[in-house]
Formats: sequence, structure tokens, C-alpha cells
Amino acid sequence: MDIGLAFHDDLLAQAFHLTAREPETQADLRRSVSAAYYALFHLLISEAAANWGSESSRGGLARMFEHSLMKRVSRRIVDPKIFQFRGEDPIAVENLRLVGASFAQLQDSRHLADYDVTLNWTKADALDEVRTAALAFEAWARHPPHQNRPRLPRLPPHQTPRVTFVKG
Repeated sequence: MDIGLAFHDDLLAQAFHLTAREPETQADLRRSVSAAYYALFHLLISEAAANWGSESSRGGLARMFEHSLMKRVSRRIVDPKIFQFRGEDPIAVENLRLVGASFAQLQDSRHLADYDVTLNWTKADALDEVRTAALAFEAWARHPPHQNRPRLPRLPPHQTPRVTFVKG
């Protein structure tokens, strides 16, 4: 079932394309940062939805992911004091932590690109963010689902995500 979320590769390609345009504009550079974040966001939710047991509910599941909660979880995954991943493949853990750190960084950068009009983006700055997304894609791809990917501990009940629906 195609749930319409497999365009993460297109978003990443668009992000690179926008950083290469001449003459460069703030609109293109800012949009490239935003596209880089959304590329990683959609990669992660499409992977989660694709691995959901009920094919008919995958589209609904994909729409329930909340940006701020994903960022909080990503930051927690990066912290070895919170998530120690004992007994897991250290290379897989390193790759997962890279994805988590990249997600949190890209979300912060996307907010700056989209909302801080006082910030002047350079091509180098935008390209750094796009490359961060590309490196996260590579780290994720090194460990296909169910093959040496660390298991994430369950969140305690008080941290269970709210179901939120996004228009679109």
C-alpha cells in the first residue's frame, strides 16, 4: 500500500538542488534547510508506517507523528545516560544516535530558516544542513529494519504520545 510518504528522497534531492541554484536567494537557501528537515522527518515516519502490522491503517499512523515529541525522543536517544543500549551493536547505536542528533538539529535549523527573518543564510550554512540530512539517511540505511537496529526502550506511560492529527 502506498501511503504517499515515500517522497523523502525527492525532498532531499530538492534540498540539494536549492542550494545549487544561482543566483542564490534567501528563499532558496531557507527552503533547502526546510526541505532537508522534512526529508528526514518523512523518512522516519514512512519507515515506522511501513513496519506497522495493519497495512490499512498505515496512512493514519503516519499522520499521528508529532514533530516536537519526535525531537524530544531524538534528544533522549542521543544521551547515553538515558539510553544506554546495553548489549546492542555499538555501530548500530552510533548510527541511531547520529539520526537522532541530526533530527533535533535539523528541526531547530528549520525553525530558524522558516521564522527568523533576521538571520542571513549563506550557501555554506544551508549546504551543511542538507548534508546533515544526507548523512542521517546514510546512517539509517546502514541498518535495515530488524537487522542489527537497536531496540528502543518503551516510553513510560506518562510519556505516551498524544494522538494529534495534522491537516493535509
